[in-house]
Amino acid sequence: MTKQRGYHKIKLGGKQRTLHFSMNFWANFTDSLGIGLEGIGEIFANGLSIKAIRALVYAGLLAHDQEEGNEVDYNEFKVGMWLEDVDAEQLEAMIGAMTESRILGNDMNMGIERNPKEAGK
Repeated sequence: MTKQRGYHKIKLGGKQRTLHFSMNFWANFTDSLGIGLEGIGEIFANGLSIKAIRALVYAGLLAHDQEEGNEVDYNEFKVGMWLEDVDAEQLEAMIGAMTESRILGNDMNMGIERNPKEAGK
């Protein structure tokens, strides 16, 4: 699994887990926040809220586990608890995997800047 395909592995809740930033992720993410596709840009425009970060990680985990038929042994609140152990570098890596995913490589980036570190060069 590669970052370009929208996958990201991280240890959460005592085990290695995978987030998948796919079309299923976007469906879970927008459902979790109660927004439509047109609202995604606003979520990312002024920095992420704690609720959006939790929704992002939860939706990524859920997408992967649903796609693979894995048992879902968590909810948004457990994910929120797990995030207390995630540092800024790990969070940045997750968001990087999302922004470099194939979905955002298409015209669906909803105003989210792709490859922001390279954009400033």
